[in-house]
Amino acid sequence: MDLAHLSPFTHKHCRFKLRSGKEVFGVVWEVETADANGTGDHSTSLYFASIRDYERLQQERTPVQVIPMRPEEIVAVESLAS
Repeated sequence: MDLAHLSPFTHKHCRFKLRSGKEVFGVVWEVETADANGTGDHSTSLYFASIRDYERLQQERTPVQVIPMRPEEIVAVESLAS
């Protein structure tokens, strides 16, 4: 899956089916970062966390377990948010 297809599901509680066959529940979000070499280029990274860790990160700004995720690892997504 690519970032364009994942965008409607960012910052929402979802079920993700991964290429490995695993299903995980949580939240993904995109972070745009400036290139460190000073060229002005930007890149977008995707991160995953459990719903509990994501809410704690948003509300308390405390350190949580965040996992970098490549969009191509996700083969299906279903929103569980109401």
